Amino acid sequence: MTDTPLVTVAVSTYGRSHLLGRLVAALEAQSLAHSCFEVVVVDNCSPDDTSAVLGHLAVTTTLQLRFSRADASRGPAAGRNLAWRQGGAPVVAFTDDDCVPDPQWLAEGLRALGDGQRIVVGRTEPPADQAHLTRRAFSRVLQVHDTRFFETCNVFYRRADLEAAGGFEEGFRTPGGEDTDLGLRVLAAGADEVFAPDAVVHHDVRPGSFRAVLRETLRWQDIPLVLKRHPGARARLVHHRIFWKPTHPWAVLAWVGLALAVRWRPALVLVVPWVVHRLVVTPAAPGPRRRVAALPGAFVIDTLEVAVMVCGSVRHRTVLL
Repeated sequence: MTDTPLVTVAVSTYGRSHLLGRLVAALEAQSLAHSCFEVVVVDNCSPDDTSAVLGHLAVTTTLQLRFSRADASRGPAAGRNLAWRQGGAPVVAFTDDDCVPDPQWLAEGLRALGDGQRIVVGRTEPPADQAHLTRRAFSRVLQVHDTRFFETCNVFYRRADLEAAGGFEEGFRTPGGEDTDLGLRVLAAGADEVFAPDAVVHHDVRPGSFRAVLRETLRWQDIPLVLKRHPGARARLVHHRIFWKPTHPWAVLAWVGLALAVRWRPALVLVVPWVVHRLVVTPAAPGPRRRVAALPGAFVIDTLEVAVMVCGSVRHRTVLL
């Protein structure tokens, strides 16, 4: 082993002990020599047997793997801060417990990082063996093909930049936005952003479930905080500088039409743009029949998302719909 590895792989995990062996196996398969990187996993006070699984993996893996357990679950921002601060390498690569990095992930990420002050965002795709899940209504697929949000499933930072920025802002109470906030702060300090298409991570597909999407939507209430902290990033992050998603302006217009239609039926025409958008541009399900069948659920989801953004906007004193 080298005295100081080139890169620390930092992971915050919570309640997914069944996925940790797969992640460790993917890191064992890295083309980068095991002596060149270390792995630090923080158990964010999981309610399952995560710590026991990590203890077993630590003594059976060929990796330089260390783990610790937080005394309370304070969200992924706090967990990731504990993880990267426990490492010692000059570069930190973040990924998640529901991800499987390709064998060239670390090597390609380091190559893209080079010698400059940079943030490297790698490409994220769904696993090939989960392609069938993407065809279900309301499935959630994370694909990253640019540096826009600095998703922590696949991003590389220099430790010095993390230290200068103070790491992730732990004021984000729910998962969502803390990764983008950190990237924007490091950019503002002078770093460049680089997309590395060959540094690939496969992120699990979240199977289609209307109820699961509704529950997940509630976690995004701190998204407006990103814009409160970085008002100049509106053009980069949101649709027409005010809407979180492209479906939202049409959903708002549809609600105006429904409200007016109580007294004036022709106002229902204002619902048509949302229906067309959801059928053609961002369908909630594949196939013509399933797209139509998913429209009621999609309207509920779009409405809840706008409501969550309104609540977050009031809390953080900014405007995002």
